[in-house]
Amino acid sequence: MPYETSPQHMSVEDLAQKCAQETQHFRWNQASDTQYCFELFRRAIANHDQVAWDKVITLYQWQVERWVRRYPDFQPSRDDEQDFVFEAFERFWKYFTPDKLNKSKNLAAVLSYLHMCVNGSVLDHRRKNHQRQVDQDEGEEERNPPGQDQVQVPEEFLQNEEFWRLVQSRLKDKKEQTVVYASFSLAISPREILDEYPGVFRDIDEIYQCKSNVLARLSRDPEIKKFLGLND
Repeated sequence: MPYETSPQHMSVEDLAQKCAQETQHFRWNQASDTQYCFELFRRAIANHDQVAWDKVITLYQWQVERWVRRYPDFQPSRDDEQDFVFEAFERFWKYFTPDKLNKSKNLAAVLSYLHMCVNGSVLDHRRKNHQRQVDQDEGEEERNPPGQDQVQVPEEFLQNEEFWRLVQSRLKDKKEQTVVYASFSLAISPREILDEYPGVFRDIDEIYQCKSNVLARLSRDPEIKKFLGLND
């Protein structure tokens, strides 16, 4: 690759422009080169380059918005949607360290982590809404007795690599891997899973049954229960 077109030697402006072009190719189902976008993320995260980070937000805001809108049974207002988008980017900036970047082999791995941050933001919102409802129905003291430890909130598990490695080690086949990944990383419904992964499942009933079996087995797993701080 000529020196002037090598991602490592391009200015941030040129790098962002090239990333935008390649992203457009991807959206049009054309061949695309992800190294420019990966280098933009690298400069933002590893070099703490604020200009590069601003470009990342500009280029990937549309994708984060899309993930937020696809969350099952979740229809935030336009203002709320933007809050979720920027909260997801804040989580990513906080948790996606240079060490995690070094372990990421490609752009897909980086974007997968960003997607996890979206999931964490939405799940945290749901948890807080549920908690407010509980507070209305029960007294605070009864709900949370003094001295009782708090269980980790959902987004902490979504962003915990050790937890996901443990879960993955318990999955038996491609069907279970697909159900877990699509349900919890992509946050899509069984109907959407059937559409997104043709040929993996016979019908939607098989997806429901597979998901039910996996969750039941994981809920009984001693190591997972210990990791989650759940006691018999």
